[in-house]
Amino acid sequence: MKKLMSLAAAVCCVGLMTGTLRVTAEEAEGTAAKKKEAMTQCVFVCPDCHAMALKDGKCAKCEKEMKKMHLLGVKDSDALLCACGETCTCTAAGMKDEKCSCGKMVKKMSVKGMYVCPDGCPDIADKPGKCACGKEMKKVE
Repeated sequence: MKKLMSLAAAVCCVGLMTGTLRVTAEEAEGTAAKKKEAMTQCVFVCPDCHAMALKDGKCAKCEKEMKKMHLLGVKDSDALLCACGETCTCTAAGMKDEKCSCGKMVKKMSVKGMYVCPDGCPDIADKPGKCACGKEMKKVE
């Protein structure tokens, strides 16, 4: 009887551990999907006055149509942008000689006053909150 109870307890523990691992794997997949979504974030830049916005539309300063650019990442207090657009899969890691891995020139834009991921994910927000990877965004001063 004692062996049977030990066996039942072991089976129960394995079942609990398996359930915990499944939840952890699902959470990891969700976080990976959020990171991928963040990696394809686009920002909008005015071709004339070079203002940056997170939403499409006209420039708040000069009323010109904004140009969509792909956010490669954030370094120091600058956003690193490529003109590839929203389907781009380039990253800041592929940069060489101020060019994106696709060969286009990388544009640097200040993100002072905006919120960025402390782990370097390519994610920018205009208000506090969580990055796509789950970390608390920090304000760039």
